[in-house]
Amino acid sequence: MNLKGKKIVVIGFGKSGKAATKLLLKHGCGEIIVSESMNRSELPSEILRFFESQGVYFETGGHKKETLLSADLVVVSPGVPKEIYQICIKKGIPVLSELELAWQLLPKKSEVIAITGTNGKTTTTAIVSELLKLSGHKVFTGGNYGIPLSELIISNTPVEKIVLEVSSFQLENIHSFFPQIGILLNITPDHLERYTSEEEYAYYKYRIFENQKEENYSILPFQEKWFDKFKKIIKGKVIFFDEKENPKAKAFIKRDSQSSKDGFILNLEKEEFYSFSGFKLLGLHNKVNFVTASLAARLGGASEESIKTLIPQFTGFPHRLEYIGDFGGIYFINDSKATNVFATISALKSLPASSIILILGGKHKGGSYTDLIPYIKEKVKILILMGNSRFILAEELKNLTETYITENLKEATLLSIKCAKPGDIVLLSPACSSFDQFKNYEERGNYFRNLVLTYANIYLNKKGVLH
Repeated sequence: MNLKGKKIVVIGFGKSGKAATKLLLKHGCGEIIVSESMNRSELPSEILRFFESQGVYFETGGHKKETLLSADLVVVSPGVPKEIYQICIKKGIPVLSELELAWQLLPKKSEVIAITGTNGKTTTTAIVSELLKLSGHKVFTGGNYGIPLSELIISNTPVEKIVLEVSSFQLENIHSFFPQIGILLNITPDHLERYTSEEEYAYYKYRIFENQKEENYSILPFQEKWFDKFKKIIKGKVIFFDEKENPKAKAFIKRDSQSSKDGFILNLEKEEFYSFSGFKLLGLHNKVNFVTASLAARLGGASEESIKTLIPQFTGFPHRLEYIGDFGGIYFINDSKATNVFATISALKSLPASSIILILGGKHKGGSYTDLIPYIKEKVKILILMGNSRFILAEELKNLTETYITENLKEATLLSIKCAKPGDIVLLSPACSSFDQFKNYEERGNYFRNLVLTYANIYLNKKGVLH
């Protein structure tokens, strides 16, 4: 890609936008303009000074049509509404995601493993990365999770393997990006505030396979519901995984007949069996994530021994069915990462109790919540609704169980503590994004954890007064 003398507009100045701008500076573009919806006063002054000293011009408080249409190239950050840059596409101005920009400028395209899906991307990405590291490889891990790919180029760090989490937002504006090993974990309705239908959302997920070569690997769940619709997009060798024993899949969960415990099979050059003994993550979905990650890592050069080592060691991440503690016989679990209905369903399926106090709600994303109904009926003792979506939730989930409506997470958490009895599980699994009251799901999860550690400890263990 020749960027000399080109005028480039970067839309959005979050983590990806900053990384893309630094990368463009490194490659000596003619002119770089950052178009940001936030006002100048909302951006950190020291960061503005740094980039402006390098010749970057900032246009804040909105995206000007004339600026966008004057560009030779537009680099768009994930999540920027498509309507903003559609005018550029119609005029024939190239629009790239930060992922695509980095890919085109990557001097040595080391073997790339990329993971997408509605749920489980971050966990699976981390497992793949750890398995490769345990096998002695130098690995860069990033993308939608952690560090943007642009930062790898900026740092000039030599690596052997690149493991990327990629989102549908990033895949909207790829042109040549492809992984040697691509994984589609699952597709359930999400981001319907952005996409016209689940089919459109699924299409962008399937783009992870679009530019692959015949010798590459395309890993999908067996009987993925959009496979027949979009299989023409797939260019690599299709490999299936399954959550149950299946001879048509190259990786599947299997019961060990001798110990009656779960394990899994990888059918590559030979059959490999691994026991889940000592596995610490809750839920069948996390076992499926581990199986899929192991399959990809083995195809990418990880050893059998690395899988055996990691199974009992991997503890997962905060905000993903994170056990906070037991206070007075009441268990508190932080699943703030559950930003859609099917993530919450996975959480409910993972917990054995029928005495769950479930905290739901946040920013409404346009989908229906009715798929939760059978799981609430089966597992939930008390339903506490909060945030922007609370009245929509109340209407769709009415008359299922004892239900309360609260304004925010603090009210919901304090109410859950008051209502809970020994043996109950208080589960924050919102099924909504956090953006009504928080910057992200991490901030929401941290806030919930702090509330629990403060108030549950006082009220349930020390019998104090809960305010």
